[in-house]
Amino acid sequence: MKLYSLLFLSVLFSATSFGQSNDTFPADNNPRLTAEESAWLNQNIQPGNFDFTGKTIGFAELTSGGFYGIGKFSYPVTKKEFFRNGQSGRLHQLYILTDEEKKKTNGYDAILVAANKNIKGKMKRMKREVVIAYSHNAFPLIPTDAGVDNNPLLNKANADFFNEIYKHQDNFKTPFDFTGKKVAIFETHCDPKKIEQRSIAEYVKRVKEQLDEEGFCRTEFTYLLTREQKEKSGGYDVIIQYRCKMDLPLNFLIAALNKDK
Repeated sequence: MKLYSLLFLSVLFSATSFGQSNDTFPADNNPRLTAEESAWLNQNIQPGNFDFTGKTIGFAELTSGGFYGIGKFSYPVTKKEFFRNGQSGRLHQLYILTDEEKKKTNGYDAILVAANKNIKGKMKRMKREVVIAYSHNAFPLIPTDAGVDNNPLLNKANADFFNEIYKHQDNFKTPFDFTGKKVAIFETHCDPKKIEQRSIAEYVKRVKEQLDEEGFCRTEFTYLLTREQKEKSGGYDVIIQYRCKMDLPLNFLIAALNKDK
């Protein structure tokens, strides 16, 4: 009987804890807060005159140095990580950004830093400019119907998807618009004998998984084709190759497009 009682209490505690985490645990890493997330932060962080409602927030963690606690490090965390870490017995510092700082961070309204209460002194000595310098909103806003159409000639939703994920990357020397472009995507496994073409739907899924895990997506090896390369490829404007230790030469990928013609 005692064993059954302990098992019952264990299940009850787990269910209660799970239910509580669901009240505040976010569904994604989008830094733009939902109404529920905003309400929780307004109630639990007590930001004074600042209202979290509808704001885009960067999250960061302050930790002690690795060598006997000497020094300190602040680093960005995702929204999911912030809530997963739990906020009981924690310190918080909110930096409300100026218009110039908002531009530098790509649209954050504020940055919320959390730390263990045992390093209160280090929180006081934390440099605002350092926290802001390492904070950047890299969460693209993906259209809900992106990847529904797998035509390599991009429709509006897919063009908007590619424009959004490349908007703040340094892949191109000059701004590039994917509207009306024809795109091919490859996974090569770093082996010319294992080149596989991927659909737009597969790529959208890949990006969403990266966002769910890391809070940002890293663009792949991306090639804008010259007029001659476009003719050889069958009219493609862009070829994307999944990252691996070594990217294959572009002519291998163009040849792959012509293989089944």
